[in-house]
Amino acid sequence: MPPKKRPAGDEGNGEEARKRPATATGGKSVSISTPGAPATKPGPTGAARPSPAGMRPGAVRGTPKPGVRKVGASALANRGGARLPGTATIKKEAPPPVVSKNTLMWFRNDLRVQDNRALIEASKRAQIDHDKKKYLFGLYIISEKEWASHDEAPIKIDFWMRNLEKLKESLRKLNIPLIVKRAGTKAEVVGLVESTIKDHGISHVFWNAEYMVDEKARDAKVKEALTKLPGTYVEEFDDQFVVPPSDMKTKIGEHFTSFTAFSTTWHNLVETNPKFLKLSESPSANPDTAQQLYAGFFSSIVPTLRHHTLDEEDVERLYPAGEDIAHKRLASFVEEKVKRYDISRDCLQEQDHQALSPYIVSGVISSRQCVAAARAANGNKIIIGNNGVKAWIKELVWRDFYRYIALAFPRVSKSHAFIAFTENLRYSNDDRKFQMWCQGKTGYPIVDAGMRQLNATGYMHSRVRNIAACFLVKDLLINWQRGERYFMNNLIDGDFPVNNGNWQWCASTGVEGQPYFRILNPLTQSQKFDPSGEYIRQWVPELKNLTDKQAHDPYHTMSAKDFGKLAYPKPIVDHTEAKKKYVDEFKRVLAQK
Repeated sequence: MPPKKRPAGDEGNGEEARKRPATATGGKSVSISTPGAPATKPGPTGAARPSPAGMRPGAVRGTPKPGVRKVGASALANRGGARLPGTATIKKEAPPPVVSKNTLMWFRNDLRVQDNRALIEASKRAQIDHDKKKYLFGLYIISEKEWASHDEAPIKIDFWMRNLEKLKESLRKLNIPLIVKRAGTKAEVVGLVESTIKDHGISHVFWNAEYMVDEKARDAKVKEALTKLPGTYVEEFDDQFVVPPSDMKTKIGEHFTSFTAFSTTWHNLVETNPKFLKLSESPSANPDTAQQLYAGFFSSIVPTLRHHTLDEEDVERLYPAGEDIAHKRLASFVEEKVKRYDISRDCLQEQDHQALSPYIVSGVISSRQCVAAARAANGNKIIIGNNGVKAWIKELVWRDFYRYIALAFPRVSKSHAFIAFTENLRYSNDDRKFQMWCQGKTGYPIVDAGMRQLNATGYMHSRVRNIAACFLVKDLLINWQRGERYFMNNLIDGDFPVNNGNWQWCASTGVEGQPYFRILNPLTQSQKFDPSGEYIRQWVPELKNLTDKQAHDPYHTMSAKDFGKLAYPKPIVDHTEAKKKYVDEFKRVLAQK
């Protein structure tokens, strides 16, 4: 059955609001407003307001701490030397000193040392008192129930743990201990962060922002708790957007709902302002004494969470862990493939055995680093130049766009279609057909090949994702949310905003969705993007001995007797009839709009 819908206007909150995936992003303060909530007000030129004592510009802090000095109106009036009538001259006082102790970097969806904005700022804070033997700690919280509520795939969680071990090794070389804790429930996260601060004399806590509904609510609770602790400061940074959402508004200050307009603004900003692709340096090392003082953390082992049923050797071969691996894959892609990306990206014969997406999604490499590398290969240009480079950068812009949409319009994170009236579509939700789709037994070879690749490897070619998604919704007339959830439950690169955005595009329910009458024909898609049938034969071995023509459509190109010998299912729907049924249903909903 599709996820239970909330009553109109019921936005819900926290975990109950979104029982599906989570993906993170990060950077300075977020100024995108959400329905029912006031927008963060920038300064006169869009700059951040003056930071409290001891905080860096651009950082976000929770509610002012008790004892922090607030500047009164008369004092503000006299800052520029002018004096308001009837006001006394007020002697300026120096801000109270910030007592700096140890520093904490809370890692979440940013499992890397290089180009990590919160980490480098945390390192700078720790270095202020380096001679006094103050230390930087890392923290990671394993929260399995929270991840399960967001449908994070077991293979993806395994990938996180393997990369967490690699991160721990990188931090050890810098004498930075990584504390790994486990939360039994999402609610326990607040207490775990708080206890870490108390146990290790932490005065400053840094993290990169996460923007989805549940994560924002969680972080708000953590900030509220920490700012009640005497002498504790929280700093939060934008990190996963290339262009932070606060910089992305239309000319009249509204949210973008058109990818074309969003992309144009994004490209112009990145092309003309070097700050968006400025990469952060690596953090400095702690004093050597940290190794002895915190030996237990350095010698501890990161838990393995291999709850998937896939072959472990295959998984580790396909997706080896480590920041160094991510950079090698990026360098190889930029050197060998990016300039042909516009031609090769949809060709199923050129399968990507060096996928970068799992590393980007899990923050093992930043999207900034990817854009910067592509730009360097294109003569330091992104608007003009090689078509392949431009096409790949555009894919990264889509990533920013779908994150932006999920932040600006949180309804899409709460089991709602972006286009509200499409929620009136009547789906058949045939459970038998849904299971056939999941298992790759629909009788449509290209769809079955994609689903079997997903089930065997945790990955699916991007072109086939669209074909399989469109088939589920428009041929089988099954709610797109069921397919969206199945993908998240199985993809190693499942990324909630992108997965949701792509499914809604295929279902014609999302921002800039595919027109309802444009329905991908699985046969013609197969013939166009896998002309030799190589991809089909790899994943549907029942068809490996067929001719190219037969491999695409065995039921209609073979005799009944020969087809019966294949042990392959006949098509579970007739595409022409299914297409008419879907179009008629969409027209019905349009007429009632």
